[in-house]
Amino acid sequence: MRPELEDVAGEIIAEIRAAIPEYQGSFDGPYGRWMTDGVRHAIALFVDRLGEPAAASAPTASPESAPRDGHEVHRRIGRQELHEGRSLDTLQHAYRIGVRVAWRRIMRLGRRSGFSSAVMSQLADRMLALMDELSSVALDGYREAKSEPADPVMAARRRLVRLLAGGRSVARADVEDLARLARWPVPETVTAIALSPPVWPSPDEIPGEMLADLTGTSPFLLAPAAVTTEEAARLQSSLVCGAVAIGVPVDPFAAADSLRLARRALALAGDGAVPAEDLVVWAEDWLPELLLRTTDAVTSQLRRRLFEPLSALTERQRVRTIETLRAWLEEQGNAHAVAQRLGLHPQTVRYRMRRIEDAFGERLRDPRARFELELAVYSLGDGDRTGGNGGAGFVG
Repeated sequence: MRPELEDVAGEIIAEIRAAIPEYQGSFDGPYGRWMTDGVRHAIALFVDRLGEPAAASAPTASPESAPRDGHEVHRRIGRQELHEGRSLDTLQHAYRIGVRVAWRRIMRLGRRSGFSSAVMSQLADRMLALMDELSSVALDGYREAKSEPADPVMAARRRLVRLLAGGRSVARADVEDLARLARWPVPETVTAIALSPPVWPSPDEIPGEMLADLTGTSPFLLAPAAVTTEEAARLQSSLVCGAVAIGVPVDPFAAADSLRLARRALALAGDGAVPAEDLVVWAEDWLPELLLRTTDAVTSQLRRRLFEPLSALTERQRVRTIETLRAWLEEQGNAHAVAQRLGLHPQTVRYRMRRIEDAFGERLRDPRARFELELAVYSLGDGDRTGGNGGAGFVG
């Protein structure tokens, strides 16, 4: 049965997402990773117990009698259900969907393999017993979270970070009052840090002076003052996430601006415009690209107008032409420097530039027209420059 059930986890998650509207959005963050881990753990545990019948008969409903590490993910799922404001009915519905999807697969396997009705009955009993066990662990987590007294400091910190990053006009007195409750001295400047979901650091992994909002699909931190290179690298390595993007230091009441830049810088990394090895992306290093990407409708029209002379070329020819044009603009028309940069013979570069001269003519010599060409070239993502989107980027 093990090979048959290896890929059923994805099917279960897809059906849960489709069947339960309350989970829309939640699966894009840490909760989705936990739910996937929980499904995989349940499937592996079910098959393992078929090979060890004695383990299945042991009392394992409570975490104390079932110390397996995998059970902890179900406890965490239960706790998060409460934090996300959902009822236990929603979670129970998800467990029932998991059983239904897995059972469909087992029935197909049973018919194909000629399992007897007695074997199928035992499999059904084992599966239902495991669902009861794991859902009981999740219920324990839900009840634990519900019984815990609310931490007023943490609650104030959550409200404060959302207030500062919300982009709305707020009274300084309101922020200062909330900051006192949060035990967070209002600094001269703050810097937003956008994180790649899913991310779920433990409280110990987030410096105490930082405010955090790790909910939803766009988690972020607010750091007092500027962030150093060492702090950024240490933070990225300690979090369960991919790249992080550092915004610019701003007044605390302009935190939304820093966060907006950080998120756009993170989007650049996601688009491939930033080298893949750069796990820390600094918005200050990519301000021109952020400017051009921000006004996408404008730059799209600019590309459409300026690159119209290239419309008759093939996709491969367009790629080569844009690549050569960019190098020529950056090397200020030095054919040898362009050739060295592109790994071409200078004569090949001169041939390409004659074709570019034919296409753009006086625009290459007019200062304003050259500036527009540079804007159009730099507005292209790496996928556009290399033909990754079928060349559509060249004409907007």
